[in-house]
Amino acid sequence: MADERSYYNDLVANDIIDMIRPALTANGYKIRWGDGKFHAELSMAYETPWHHIKHDGTLDCHTWHSILFDVIYKRLGTKMVPSKCQQCWKVVVRPPTLLALFALEEVQKQLDRPSKCGIEVRETVHGLYGGYFYNHSLEQGLECYKTVRAAVDAEPLLGPDVPVILKRACTEFEHEVGPSDKWEVTDEQRHIEALVDRWVVQDPMVQDQPDYLINRVHRRWVEFAYAAGDGTYAHFTNGEPIYPAYVTYHHLAEEERPAPKKRKVKVAGKDAETAAIDTKGIEKR
Repeated sequence: MADERSYYNDLVANDIIDMIRPALTANGYKIRWGDGKFHAELSMAYETPWHHIKHDGTLDCHTWHSILFDVIYKRLGTKMVPSKCQQCWKVVVRPPTLLALFALEEVQKQLDRPSKCGIEVRETVHGLYGGYFYNHSLEQGLECYKTVRAAVDAEPLLGPDVPVILKRACTEFEHEVGPSDKWEVTDEQRHIEALVDRWVVQDPMVQDQPDYLINRVHRRWVEFAYAAGDGTYAHFTNGEPIYPAYVTYHHLAEEERPAPKKRKVKVAGKDAETAAIDTKGIEKR
């Protein structure tokens, strides 16, 4: 009987308030009158890099990622990927330019699958732009990959050279927990997630972004491309820079440089003079 848990140990293991405390103090969660469940009135993000093309109402990424992973599991000092996140498989497209990103946006609209696209502002992601398609199993992910790969190949502004991959769940999970093919679901995890499923509620987030918010997202894309040195931003500014060009003065030094001298070389056994090398032309290229 020595290995039986005490009443106190049960109290600790089921103390959902202790697990979720940071969300109560900083994330706007409150204990709701009527049913005693944890609830937060969430709003649509207005400074987002993403255009959400189509929502999947069955994905509760806020609870699974922002509460379970970012708050509860870290507070408990455990490295676990939420079990429902382990069922998420993403097809990722990596457009190389802003112009290609807008082309991908149209591809996602045509395919009419749960998806989003936008600029990559996370330091842990290699690439400036990304598009994501969401699936609920490896089988769905593989089918989606084939469809997306074909659509990207057929789009002239994208094409076969644009990377398309299939990955599992969020990038942050692999960075913090390890390779996705090694993930497991433990009994402790099942117990914690059962508590969260019972006591944490989330309003469904299926409303489309309003036009003014999409315009804001597009503006941010163009400004991001300009700052990143992506010249295709000019397709959306009538060829004009977003900010005025610098006044430069280095040409004054170039004017003081002596003209290049001619030198003699052997051409087919005969002396011949070479033309002066156009160094300014080289520097311009």
